[in-house]
Amino acid sequence: MKTNRIEELVQKVVSEEESGVRLDRCLRLWIPRLPQGLIEKAARKGILKVEGKKVLPKTRVEEGQTVSFPKTFLDLDEEAKPKEVQPLTQAERKWIKGLILYEDDDLLVLNKPAGLAVQSGTKQRKSLDSMLVRYYEDIKPRLVHRLDKDTSGVLVIAKTLPMARWLTQAFKERGVQKTYWAVVCGVPKQPEGVIALALSKKADSVGEKVRVDAREGAHATTHYRTLDTLSTKVALLELIPKTGRMHQLRVHCAEGLKTPILGDGKYGGIEAFPLGRKELHLHARAITIPLPKGKSKTFEASVPSYFQETCNELGLENV
Repeated sequence: MKTNRIEELVQKVVSEEESGVRLDRCLRLWIPRLPQGLIEKAARKGILKVEGKKVLPKTRVEEGQTVSFPKTFLDLDEEAKPKEVQPLTQAERKWIKGLILYEDDDLLVLNKPAGLAVQSGTKQRKSLDSMLVRYYEDIKPRLVHRLDKDTSGVLVIAKTLPMARWLTQAFKERGVQKTYWAVVCGVPKQPEGVIALALSKKADSVGEKVRVDAREGAHATTHYRTLDTLSTKVALLELIPKTGRMHQLRVHCAEGLKTPILGDGKYGGIEAFPLGRKELHLHARAITIPLPKGKSKTFEASVPSYFQETCNELGLENV
């Protein structure tokens, strides 16, 4: 006979450094090996709290707030054998330096390569954020937005806490404009337009997947424009997301336009591999961000070599 076991909770106060980040991210800053699944489970059971109130993992925490979570989370950290952090090699430092598009005292802008995770996780030991921590000795770079592991392109990182707070708010208020390029399988019926399909994240046999969900999904809007085409087989699109949902562009291309992104087997199936190319052809081309002094800056990132080679082979121009 099953009995309900009462979970012992512990409390920890959010510091200035941790202010403004998502709760699940904050918990992993405290307990690096904590799986996302356990965080989600604790939230569903109502034993994950901020200031005594039940919250979702995506809730952002603020300095001085008290977070309550199961003591078993700490047990995981104690069981893990601490590993000595290895300094970057000269080759790794040179490689990271080559990714930098812009840098000043407050801001770092990179051209992230495809195949590199932005953030560490249970299945991702090598990540951009962990490398940047070792790249800089006197500062702690802070992520203010994300790119999927297989998406390349421009990524903005704050080098100071005030800039991190400013940019986090700018993204939240949709004051940032992002422009993506994608090679898609097929050609949209209309050369340009707006895709408005609500999306929700649901688990299936192969993990989490985003689906069109008109009833319970979150509003998601993407503007698109066709830059070039090859007959009716392939197109080069410009995509401007007006919302920031997980896998929004991939689902909007596959389901909204019926033109899956080349190499996106997760949402396009076998139709996403007409050329035998495995790389995801989705690139964050440009980003425009507002700055504290009232001005805005636009940063652009060149496409990776495989993207350029595909366009050259297909005769797609404007890249």
